[in-house]
Amino acid sequence: MGQKVATSKSTCVHGTSMEVDSDASGSLAPPGPAQGSPVAAAADAGGAARRPGAHTLATEPGGITMQEQIAAMKADAAQQEHLVKLVSELLEETVARNDSMGRSTTLAAFEGEKAPVTAASYVRRIAKYGGCSACCFAVGLIYLKRLKRREPSVCLTSCNFQRLFLVAVMLGAKFLDDSYYSNKHWAEVGGMSTAELNCLELEFLFRLGFSLSLTREEYDSYVALLTGDEQPAVPALVQAANADAMEVEDRKAEGLGEKSPSFTDVAAAAAAF
Repeated sequence: MGQKVATSKSTCVHGTSMEVDSDASGSLAPPGPAQGSPVAAAADAGGAARRPGAHTLATEPGGITMQEQIAAMKADAAQQEHLVKLVSELLEETVARNDSMGRSTTLAAFEGEKAPVTAASYVRRIAKYGGCSACCFAVGLIYLKRLKRREPSVCLTSCNFQRLFLVAVMLGAKFLDDSYYSNKHWAEVGGMSTAELNCLELEFLFRLGFSLSLTREEYDSYVALLTGDEQPAVPALVQAANADAMEVEDRKAEGLGEKSPSFTDVAAAAAAF
């Protein structure tokens, strides 16, 4: 989130932008985080060394060097690695619970045959072959929670998690990471055709109202819920999955309004026109 550095996938840290300064040679020095920001604090803790001849100019008065910023971002990304195991366990429990209750979603595009893999192994497969940052798994759950606000029937089952969760994490990677794989690669990871994944991505975006932006504070707050820093992790996910009435009221309170037409609806209307 926030500023991205081409040599790092650790996009979970953001800094404070400012006007670009020029160094002594007249070249532009890239903007960097303000002193006291998460990146600056992490760099101070990490103590990144300044090599002779390397870029050691402060990115802003009193700021850190580019090497220190990259090191801080990588350190921050490493702290998110535990989320993969946590999300795999939560997803496994959520799918099993919804299956036992006989639940299903009205989003027909995401429904299909029962997945040939377990939810936990599917998360591990995405982590191994998806090439995305670990924080994308938490962001994917945030997107699914937003989708539920607009579509109260949304729930993860053995017949739809293969599509819903994959698209959510893929969009998180596209929004957060400096580099990410093509839809063709993601389709192979998810065991579906590229054409199907393209349609699912558009359907998800339309249903979500193209609302992908989020702040570091929102991310940290959600991760705290998942890890149990504020309340038990499993009840937090259970509450998000079952509080349909509460989600509808939240949607109204947040000014999200009525749900947007889906990609399928728009495509049908365009064809009819």
